[in-house]
Amino acid sequence: MKLLSSFPVTAYAVILMGIVAFCIASQSVGLLLVAGVLAALSWYLTEGPRSRSLPVWTSNVLVVAVALNVLVDFFYHRNDVPGVLGRLIIWLVLIKLYHRKGPRDYAQLLSLSLLLVLLGCVQSADLLFAAVLLVYAAVGLYALLLFQLYASYERTRTARLEALPRGLRPAGSLQPIFGRRTALHFRTLTMAIAAAGLLASTALFVLFPRDFGHGFLGTDLAASTQRAGFSGIVNLMASTRITDSRKAVLTLTLSEGPRRVHGPLLLRGAVLDRYDGHGHWTASVGSPRRLIKTQPHEFAQLGTAEAAPGPTLTQEIELLSPSQTLFSVYAPVSIATTDAQSFRMDPVTLTIHYAGSRRLRRYTIKAQPAPSDTTLRNLSYGESPDPITRQFRDVHPRIKALARDLLEAAELPEEGWRYNHEAARVLAEYLRTGPFTYLTDLRDITLPSGDGPEGDPIFQFLFETRRGHCEFFASSLAALCNCVGIPARLVTGYVALEYDEGQDRYIVRESNAHAWVETKTGPDRWTAVDPTPPATLQEIHGSGNGIFDRLHWIFDRFEATWHNGFVAFDRHSQLSLTNTLDLRWSQRIADTLVATRIWMARVNRAFYLGPAGYIWMGIVALALVIAVIALAKQIKRTSRIRSTLRLESVTGGEHQRMLRQLGFYLDMLGVLEKSGCPKPWWQPPLDFARVLAHRHPEPAAAVTQITELFYGARYGREPLSRDQMTRARSLVESLRGQMVKTDSR
Repeated sequence: MKLLSSFPVTAYAVILMGIVAFCIASQSVGLLLVAGVLAALSWYLTEGPRSRSLPVWTSNVLVVAVALNVLVDFFYHRNDVPGVLGRLIIWLVLIKLYHRKGPRDYAQLLSLSLLLVLLGCVQSADLLFAAVLLVYAAVGLYALLLFQLYASYERTRTARLEALPRGLRPAGSLQPIFGRRTALHFRTLTMAIAAAGLLASTALFVLFPRDFGHGFLGTDLAASTQRAGFSGIVNLMASTRITDSRKAVLTLTLSEGPRRVHGPLLLRGAVLDRYDGHGHWTASVGSPRRLIKTQPHEFAQLGTAEAAPGPTLTQEIELLSPSQTLFSVYAPVSIATTDAQSFRMDPVTLTIHYAGSRRLRRYTIKAQPAPSDTTLRNLSYGESPDPITRQFRDVHPRIKALARDLLEAAELPEEGWRYNHEAARVLAEYLRTGPFTYLTDLRDITLPSGDGPEGDPIFQFLFETRRGHCEFFASSLAALCNCVGIPARLVTGYVALEYDEGQDRYIVRESNAHAWVETKTGPDRWTAVDPTPPATLQEIHGSGNGIFDRLHWIFDRFEATWHNGFVAFDRHSQLSLTNTLDLRWSQRIADTLVATRIWMARVNRAFYLGPAGYIWMGIVALALVIAVIALAKQIKRTSRIRSTLRLESVTGGEHQRMLRQLGFYLDMLGVLEKSGCPKPWWQPPLDFARVLAHRHPEPAAAVTQITELFYGARYGREPLSRDQMTRARSLVESLRGQMVKTDSR
């Protein structure tokens, strides 16, 4: 009875873990607190000493209210369908928890908790969610097996009560019959099923990597792993809130020189030089990217020749989150990796993208913060970008007037490259010290909706709201520069300020994503100008030396291993794994997988099944596997009947009839053997029944009747009727129950 009494607690734990898993996946701390408190309160009210539950009419009213709320929720969160469905399921689970629960209610609650976990899988691939998922799978399997016992017991108890005449009460409660060490056997069975499931899951994980089915239904699985705060575009109309996530995305170690530099390190990722006048910055389609190939542990030059001597920063970067963009300070001159890799560099913007097919984990870039004109000319390959200032000819007159007034009030050199540098510094200083407030949350600001110059969010920031984050500051500086003829472009990447003294390296987090401006100060030279107030920059992106930050850093290391080793497991990781194991058949496995994929695609095209064809093929393959397993079990049973009953001398139709009808005798021998009373091979069946009668009279009677049916069919050659076959199976089941009772005494 301990197993049955533990089921409600186990089921409640599974339901609660389903709620926790979804809240972690959707990062809904408030929902977790509310749902957790209500779920805990439901256990006290419904399972406590008073055992109260909601009336049916109250539950129906709450369900209607939840249904109406989901419409409102969907209206405000149309792009978050999994989140809307998950919140709906959580409210339904909470309502159900306040009911008096039977087998059907528990089945519904367990199913709803499974749906919550599946929705969480759609939304998150984080390590914390994976840990909760692992615990949920283990406890959920145990609860599912317990549910089978609980449901069977409740059905039997209900049938017993219904069989009693009205007005009579049972003499005692129904007690289930268990054998010896039932709990141990039950846990052993659970562990065996869990081990089999783990092995099957591991096999599927290795055989079908993450990018299997790439592009299926228009999805891009690889892109779903790109979770860094960096973005290759800027949309001021949508950037109402900057992430404050403390998740580490990379580490930066400076070698062959100073381990730490004074001030922030601006790690360039993307250069945006096209502005549409409505808050959208994008990169122009410039000259073709140059292909750069590296050899193991050798630096490959990014320019046409080796960089001229000068101060150099050697940056060793470890990516903790997958990224195709390489980050570096200005201006990168050479790159090295631990194995041969391919990269593409834009000679105009000096940005680098990974062109390989594997996951890039580490790379080393040498950069010269103050490169010579010769070095910059070699890096640009002689390419020259289009003028940027022409995009701001139609900018609002007030923006032009503001820029001219600021520059006229300052003492600047004559026009030229030095003028561009000093003018940009003056305009940036106005944004740093002027009437502007740096905010990361702009959800309370109404964005412009007009089509004219006044509908530009840059105009709104400079003259109306004067509140914004780094993207607004940088966009405004770029607009002020360009409208007076100073070429300026927007740069996005990371700012490195948090330095780990113990490890001598910078830690860059998602919240360190930043935007700044580069102005043209030479034929091929661009100079970084950051209009963000320095104090604000240090406060937001500075070091976190608290105990929480250190613990978070340790967790980030584990999460990076999880993402790189499991979430990002693709075909190339699969080949690397097989090569690491150094198995002779690794290439054969890879070839078989490729051939299987090609064959599946060919079959899908031949029958015009469309995207759902792969699902149908999977269902057919599963049915074939089940059929093969069933056939193997049937062949094994037939072989045992033939050898145990010695049917080798029987041929023809009699042989087939005996194979079909005499399986019950084999089942009887199996029951006796499991109960510790095996029949000796040399003893005739009826003699064995007589000997058994001295120790176990009741089971002996069933053995005698089964043996008599067997004698008539085997040696008397009398075919058994349908009623006799039914009686034989009933006697075997009766014998099994009697032997269990005998063992329990």
